Amino acid sequence: MKTTIKFTLVALIGVLAISCKKYDNGGSKAKAEKNIQNTWKIDKYFFDGTDATSQLLITNYEETFSDGGTYTRTFNDESGDLKSETGTWSLVDDKDRINISGTGSYELTEQTSTVSTSDYDIIKLDKDEMWYSFENGGNLHEFHMIPK
Repeated sequence: MKTTIKFTLVALIGVLAISCKKYDNGGSKAKAEKNIQNTWKIDKYFFDGTDATSQLLITNYEETFSDGGTYTRTFNDESGDLKSETGTWSLVDDKDRINISGTGSYELTEQTSTVSTSDYDIIKLDKDEMWYSFENGGNLHEFHMIPK
């Protein structure tokens, strides 16, 4: 009887510990799959820790994470031409990272030239905000996204 109670307590504590994991700046990892499924638009862009939103060459940047793993990225490039790419997404590394496949590079600012990555490190993810970062060319890029 005591062994069963101990096992139940240990299992309950384990479940609670897993379900309480959070991202550094907010959001529950337990709700990550649900919260990410949305269309997000860029709110702020940081280059090596400095707000570089006003330097973006692209406009109307949006990312859609659909149920079933479909990913779509749309934006207007420097010339105003609409660009759209479709790929797939998945949460990996204990839901700390988003893996994107099937998309190419794009130009963010004159300073950065083109960037490309298949892994976004999640900093914050809840129903109202998604923050992620990635390194490219030795520089840190950070996106703060809000629902469209």
